[in-house]
Amino acid sequence: MSSMDSLGAAASGALAASPASLGASGLTSWLLSCALVIGLILALGWLLKKTRLNTRLNGSGLKVVTSLALGYKERLLVVQVGQQQLLIGATPQQISLLCQLDEPLEPGAPFAQQLRKVLKQDETD
Repeated sequence: MSSMDSLGAAASGALAASPASLGASGLTSWLLSCALVIGLILALGWLLKKTRLNTRLNGSGLKVVTSLALGYKERLLVVQVGQQQLLIGATPQQISLLCQLDEPLEPGAPFAQQLRKVLKQDETD
């Protein structure tokens, strides 16, 4: 029984000594290491997401000219396929072709302004 008591006392002494042996510098080092690993994981995930999207769109001949958010998950997109530009409505449930644009939109101009111009032309026709 005395060997069991001494073994238990040694184990409890080792457990009690481990937090004290870490100290402030050991705890700070551990926290910085964890923050660095988590930051590296997040940065690599973001980079992977960006590179997959760009290679997929550029490799297939499709190009999103511009987009306009209509709601939380609803968007209007102008997509260029070859020389054609298409106005597409996208929601989480479906993607719909709204119209084929007769005049291509300029990539630099604001989308809302160009959309108003196209809609006014359709009303006058």
